[in-house]
Amino acid sequence: MRRRFLTIPLVPLILAIFAGAPAQAKTLFGQAQALGKNSVKSYAVTGADGRLTAVGVVFKAGLLEGLPSEPNNTSRCADLDKNGRIDEKGECEGDYELRLALPAVIAAQDDVLFRWVALGWNPHGHPPAAWSVPHFDFHFYMIDQKAVDAIRVGPCPIFIHCEDKKRALKKVPAKYVHPEHVSVGAAVGQMGDHLIDVKTPEMAKVNPKPFTHTMIFGAYDGEITFYEPMITLSYLKRPPVSGCAAIKQPKAWKRAGHYPTLYCIRHSEKHGSYTVSLEGMKYRKADQGGTARSGR
Repeated sequence: MRRRFLTIPLVPLILAIFAGAPAQAKTLFGQAQALGKNSVKSYAVTGADGRLTAVGVVFKAGLLEGLPSEPNNTSRCADLDKNGRIDEKGECEGDYELRLALPAVIAAQDDVLFRWVALGWNPHGHPPAAWSVPHFDFHFYMIDQKAVDAIRVGPCPIFIHCEDKKRALKKVPAKYVHPEHVSVGAAVGQMGDHLIDVKTPEMAKVNPKPFTHTMIFGAYDGEITFYEPMITLSYLKRPPVSGCAAIKQPKAWKRAGHYPTLYCIRHSEKHGSYTVSLEGMKYRKADQGGTARSGR
């Protein structure tokens, strides 16, 4: 099975980001964060009516060079062998993370669900085996940073406090998540659970394809808390392919707001830049008993 990757014209989004927004679009940027000798910015695009059309991150191609080749010994660590210290190997998740606030004027709007973005670099990848290659995780969070930090690091797999893991694995009601996105127990400290796409090509039981990119949903305490495009370094470095893939939709939404239907990876050869974004926003009404702005 091949993942459908749709070529989307570079207008208006790429023009809005790289060449100044046309009249029908407006692009706002968050504060840049440094990574190596380069930097990353968040951004949000609105249409002529002021409604959100995309959220994403933009970075120069140089960001892909000179990245750390080994996991660190500071990120999501736990004294697993109880020897009173953090050992260099095996006691840290070891990922590198940048936290990017979305433009404040966008994040403050009642119908904008996403608050900030965490860009994660995994030098050796992570389990399962198909994902054990160098790649980036782009977490678009729907809860604030304090709520994420409250998901404690601890000794239970994967570096999460055992009590918090129970909350992380609380099942999301079926109507709020596509049936092909399932929990495999991959709850991580300061993140939450990860609902993977069981139909993603690299997970196929027969003739699996090499991992390039996939979409994951995050969850905690029975609620969807982030959207996560995951993209390999090798895919970004290959002769650039720009396009979008569909995000599988649930039957209902707990919160009212603008939800993406696409995740997109684009490269501007002229500007030597990449964008990773959530697009195709559609306004969804809250399911009965849901809320307009919960979980903040």
